[in-house]
Amino acid sequence: MNHFLESIKTLLAEAYTGTQTQSWFSDHGADSGLFATLEKISAEDASRKIGHSSIAAHTNHLRWSLAMSNALMRGQPASRNWVESWEVQSVTVEEWTELKSHLRLEYERLITQLPNGFDPNNPMMTTVGISLVAHAAYHLGAIRQMAIS
Repeated sequence: MNHFLESIKTLLAEAYTGTQTQSWFSDHGADSGLFATLEKISAEDASRKIGHSSIAAHTNHLRWSLAMSNALMRGQPASRNWVESWEVQSVTVEEWTELKSHLRLEYERLITQLPNGFDPNNPMMTTVGISLVAHAAYHLGAIRQMAIS
C-alpha cells in the first residue's frame, strides 16, 4: 500500500480512535480519540451551546463531512452545503447515541474505502486526505475544550 495512504489512515485513527503507540498530535492513549471523548459526554452536555455551536453540532458536522467524502470516493454527488452540517445543535439521549453511531459508521466506511477510492497520485485527492486529518484534529481539540468548559 502507498505510504502516503498509510500515513493518512494512521493519523485518522489517532484522531478518531486514539493511539496505543506513538501519538503525532494528540494525547497518548486509546481514550484520547474522538470516539472515547464523545462517550464521556452526556446528551445534555453535548447539547449545551458554547459560543455559536454545541458538541452535538461539531459531531454532526464531522459525520456529515465524512459522509460527503465517502460519497465522493464512491463517485457519487456530495452536498457542498456546509450550513446543513451545523443544523443539529441539541440532541436527546437517543439522538446522541444514534449520532455517535453514525459518526463511527462513516469513519469505518472511510477507512474501508480509502484503498479503493483514493488515488494518492491525484493532487485533489491528496489534498482531501490531508484535509480530513486536519479537520478531525481541529474538531477533536474543539470538542475536548468544549467538554471541559
